[in-house]
Amino acid sequence: MPLFAIFLKAGQKRWSSMDILLLGGSNAGLHYGWAAQLAARLPEHRVSNRFLGAVGSLYGLMRLMRLGEDAAPPQLVIFEYALNDAVLLDAGWLRMDLLEDTLRAVAELCREQRLPLLLLCLQPRPGEAARVDAAARRALACYRRLSQRHRLYPCVTQQEALGGVRAEDYVDKLHLHAEASMRVAEHLAAVLRDARVPVPRAGETAPPSFRFVPARAARTQGPCRRVEIVSTVYSDEFLEVSRGGSSLWPGSGRLVALMLRTTETAGAYRLAAGGWSLRKTAQSHIRAVLPKVMLLHYVRAQPAAEEDLEISMPAEEVALMRLPEDRTFHGAPSEAPFAAQKLEIAGVIFWSGAPWPRRLLAAIQTRLDARAPWLVLWRRKFSSAPIPPAAR
Repeated sequence: MPLFAIFLKAGQKRWSSMDILLLGGSNAGLHYGWAAQLAARLPEHRVSNRFLGAVGSLYGLMRLMRLGEDAAPPQLVIFEYALNDAVLLDAGWLRMDLLEDTLRAVAELCREQRLPLLLLCLQPRPGEAARVDAAARRALACYRRLSQRHRLYPCVTQQEALGGVRAEDYVDKLHLHAEASMRVAEHLAAVLRDARVPVPRAGETAPPSFRFVPARAARTQGPCRRVEIVSTVYSDEFLEVSRGGSSLWPGSGRLVALMLRTTETAGAYRLAAGGWSLRKTAQSHIRAVLPKVMLLHYVRAQPAAEEDLEISMPAEEVALMRLPEDRTFHGAPSEAPFAAQKLEIAGVIFWSGAPWPRRLLAAIQTRLDARAPWLVLWRRKFSSAPIPPAAR
């Protein structure tokens, strides 16, 4: 080993125990999945699994935006949503510009909080449809660009962990079987033992703006009540809106998602702001598997709001059904009578580009870096964080 490498390793702090946050889809939630098997291989560490299926990286960003609300922040984040993002891209509920901005925001949040970030990129079972395979390639390319731009540890893919993406490693279209999950976990454990997982570097352009507005910030009118809901996958204060009730939400930008709970009473509701109105349903086919399900519902239209978003449960069925519909991913007809339907909402997410002062500052910084490369080294020296979790 070269002498400089010996000094480098000697200077790295060794951590005997750390807090690891896992953010992933349903492959992370299986009892034999990679997350459970990774935790079993890291008994000296505290592993917190915050998986949620049928959602993508936007949900992971939401969880990161809310770090510290109920617990101390972790010392490492493992982020596994590439497979779910591919499914959402293929289905048309996710656009590439939103995916790219979401991942940039994830990296910037981790940088600001000095959290090392490791990307685990799984893919849907190959050979199902050329369209799905193409969406998987687009999603993976997006994650790899993020890794390069923010100087992350290279994306951990099935090529590295399993030697390739093979149909025989799956139990269905989306889920790895136990042996493949075990091998993914073993590879991740080896990365954490042997590699230096860095804190993301600052991007070359100003990051996009995302804002999560919780239910407690909404003003209500009519039959509404606030309830604390606790579940194994997501716990929060929800706003329950019954027929005839409405709520007004602060926040500006494009409305891209709503965090909802779906039960047998979930039904059609109205979104409105700035002269537009849309109808959407909170009911989901996923309830055939899970009677009560937490989901981040994407808004395909991405309509704009300026501190005037109204979310309501109109009492007039005919008028509501005449509104243009924003289809719901895995949406289903409501089982409850119209008058008995309710909406249970924990919050909404707004998305907008970076404000012009941040864009200007980023442009100036990029030009200075090009003219004076020593500024890059100086900034990295003072912005880099200690790397706590990946020391052997």
